[in-house]
Amino acid sequence: MKYLLDSDVLAAAIKGRLPVVLKLAELRPGDVAVSVFSRVDAETALRLQPRAQVRYGKLLKEFLATVPVLDFGAAEAQQAVQTGVYLQAASEKLAPMDLWLAATALTRKLVLVTERVNVFASVPNLEVERWA
Repeated sequence: MKYLLDSDVLAAAIKGRLPVVLKLAELRPGDVAVSVFSRVDAETALRLQPRAQVRYGKLLKEFLATVPVLDFGAAEAQQAVQTGVYLQAASEKLAPMDLWLAATALTRKLVLVTERVNVFASVPNLEVERWA
């Protein structure tokens, strides 16, 4: 694996946003993963919008069947603690889900793909890309 998609990029892939689809087409399925948190966020957003659920629900399910969905375990939790302490000492802060995504990417040495690159700019050693 090389890339960890956040929920915004996951949604862009499902909706067929061209820059994201083109980048995914260049990669092998094993190069991409999704955090369990991004999965929860995407599925929750769809269920709250019945029209979107009808249109994109099946596509999301199929996409998630083709890529690993990464759990958040002890190693990721330890990384989240270290990163959270570092950021607070530097007077920076991340929302909990963003901290967990960053910790997952750092622990597994993945590039975090997000539209919100600036949010993660203060996280040391985190590689971040924007595809769209």
